[in-house]
Amino acid sequence: MYNRNGIALRIEMVRTLSHAARDWLRRVRRAGRQCLCVASAAAEEYRIRYELTACMKFKNAACYLPEWIEFHRLVGFDHFYLYNNNSTDNYSDALAPYRKDKIVTLYEWPYTPASPKADEHCIGNHQHETRWMAFLDDDEFLFPSCGESVPKILRKYQGYPAMVVHWFMFGSSGHLSRPNGLVLENYLLRGDSVNPLVKSIVNPRRVTSWASPHHWQYKNGHIACDENGWPVTTSHSIQATANVLRINHYWSKSLEDGENKIARGAADQFGIDSPRSMKVWHQFDRLLNNVEDREILRFVPELKRRLSARGYAIGERQTNKRA
Repeated sequence: MYNRNGIALRIEMVRTLSHAARDWLRRVRRAGRQCLCVASAAAEEYRIRYELTACMKFKNAACYLPEWIEFHRLVGFDHFYLYNNNSTDNYSDALAPYRKDKIVTLYEWPYTPASPKADEHCIGNHQHETRWMAFLDDDEFLFPSCGESVPKILRKYQGYPAMVVHWFMFGSSGHLSRPNGLVLENYLLRGDSVNPLVKSIVNPRRVTSWASPHHWQYKNGHIACDENGWPVTTSHSIQATANVLRINHYWSKSLEDGENKIARGAADQFGIDSPRSMKVWHQFDRLLNNVEDREILRFVPELKRRLSARGYAIGERQTNKRA
């Protein structure tokens, strides 16, 4: 006679061992995936050379490039990917010391329009070099509303694929011709309120595609945030605030600069960043000289010291000639 109780016990032991083996394999696989993730994150971290960089397209902006670069270095930017879009001024001389010191990577970019291909090229070629990449124009100055370090602020937003920053739009301050000195000192009048348009600081490894000059699409359907942690899915954030980070957008500058801006054309085919007529320029400039804003002036003494150390003459009319 069969010992049914013995057979049943053996079957139960096999089942128990089988379950234990499967559970062990699951733990091994889970541990393997975790190790792979850790190794992948470590490899990604190893490749990062910069905490914060900027991608910027420019055309005939040589007289403003040293101030723009030195200011953003002052607030924590490590490196700049610059795309020259058919300039005819002395931009090469203006950028020479920064290229020599490996602060600037310069691309000659003759294509019209420059966007979105230049932005996509920057992401495609430099996404593993930098933790954060900001997309700015030569008339946009990004800085903390309080404090002096943009990278320190961005640490709070590492869980997001991008953080967006709002504009304050500045006007001509009544200047007809380009004045001597710094942009930051010459243009202190702006519009009444924070502009709902945004510019993006992205984690370039989480980007999937360019959506506009102001925002991107991100992997796994993730969404950018503003300084309050609120989701932002388009070029606008209606609850516009600038209590943490802000951009001073020197949209008009002088009448002379406005005429030059129109003559050089737009970097892309979207928005109002490069107006197509002086009529539009005057319409907007009338709205952008209502409030005096001196917030950015706290950076000027150190900015002047750095420019002087590099041999740039600050008191003269801005021409980019070395002192």
